[in-house]
Amino acid sequence: MMRRTTTNLLLILTALGPFSIDSFVGGRVGGGRANIKSTTKPRKISTFNSSSSMTSSIKMSTREESTILHQVTTKVGKSASTIVSVSFFLLLAYQRDAIILTLWIGSILNAIASKIAKKVLNHERPAELQDSDKIKLKPSDGGMPSSHAMSLSFIGTSSILGGVIPPEYRLVTGLVMIIYAATALRYRVRDHLHTVDQVAVGVVLGLINALAWLKFAVGSSDNVGAILSYVQKNWVSAETGLFPYSALSIPIVVGILVVGSFERRIVLWMKNKSKEE
Repeated sequence: MMRRTTTNLLLILTALGPFSIDSFVGGRVGGGRANIKSTTKPRKISTFNSSSSMTSSIKMSTREESTILHQVTTKVGKSASTIVSVSFFLLLAYQRDAIILTLWIGSILNAIASKIAKKVLNHERPAELQDSDKIKLKPSDGGMPSSHAMSLSFIGTSSILGGVIPPEYRLVTGLVMIIYAATALRYRVRDHLHTVDQVAVGVVLGLINALAWLKFAVGSSDNVGAILSYVQKNWVSAETGLFPYSALSIPIVVGILVVGSFERRIVLWMKNKSKEE
């Protein structure tokens, strides 16, 4: 009777599975400690690491934004000289009055002043430029001040304050010009065409030249400047106040010679020619 009862108890405990016999009996069976261990493996709980996934998404988004910003900066920087020159010429061709013509004369003199300053200061450009494969036509002149910075600063300031832009559009146009100029100049620093100091000096000089030109050359409605007065008397029609379309060939030629890095290309051509010989 006792043996049958013990056998039945063992069968019941075996059926319970993960619990040991000692939990219920607390003694020895058949001369040794009998333990019945569960053969069920613990279930692995799959967890979703939201923090890691979010970090990866942010990094991927940052890389994409960085790539887009890099491409935009490159396109703006490489085309800035052409875009600004063509835009200013189209404005000149559209208005053809004494004001815009006087500002164009000032922009050309400002560009010439930047080239003279480079020769006088003879400040080297960043050393990394010579090892860069991004710039095919490497400048051979000095880097102080940045002629691009001087031109952008002069044209932007004189256009906004010189009466070319209508008053209701000056704020928006000014902000767009600042963003565009900052992007173009960021490219020139990033690709080692100039140092930050060279760009900063160019911006300041362009601003000073623009303000001085507006004050002394253009003047005001009460006191017309000397250059504007000369242009009104000699270069525009007394009846219409405009200069003829045929005269637009002059700004084209002068712009190519002064702004289009013509002398840089001539110097490069001469160097290549001497190497071939």
